[in-house]
Amino acid sequence: MISILSEELELTPYYELNDPVIEKMLPKFYHERKRWAFTLQMLFLTVRYEQIKDAFRKGSSILDRSIYGDIVFAQMLYKDGDMTEDEISVYKRLYQNLIKEVPKPDLMIYIRISTKLAVERIKERAREYEIRTEYEYWELLNFWYEKFIKNYDASPVLIINADRYDWVKSERDKRSIVKKIKESLKCLSQNNKEIEI
Repeated sequence: MISILSEELELTPYYELNDPVIEKMLPKFYHERKRWAFTLQMLFLTVRYEQIKDAFRKGSSILDRSIYGDIVFAQMLYKDGDMTEDEISVYKRLYQNLIKEVPKPDLMIYIRISTKLAVERIKERAREYEIRTEYEYWELLNFWYEKFIKNYDASPVLIINADRYDWVKSERDKRSIVKKIKESLKCLSQNNKEIEI
């Protein structure tokens, strides 16, 4: 989605997995979660903060992950026993300080997807460490993201239903989503808090 939007809206894209340290650490995390959960979450938080600073400096940018949503993984990992109480406490302290320092997004685009379809797309993406991850992990992650977006209020939200729209295989769906995003960006001054397509 980010590559489509960056091209269509002439925005500079920032990709989560464009950092060599993250790419190196992800397989380790999926193999040994308790050992790498805190380290990886701190790295993600750092990279997102760096990306936001750079995006704000450049202007007209789009990020494929939000620093606001970063806490979803940390909370899930803590609740699942993969991060300790001390680790989540350190993480939250840094997280709270960083989000006070970054500009709020103009628009949060949330891609809602069933766990079943998400897992199908993960298999298509064919990252070995993700494919080996148990279904329950993805189900739990989906639950935490839904909880997050329900309470998110830092900016307007556009919810795209990925079970209904396939922007990769359908040009019509892609055009429809891009049109809706353009309309949403124009309507920001009307203070719409949530739009769902």
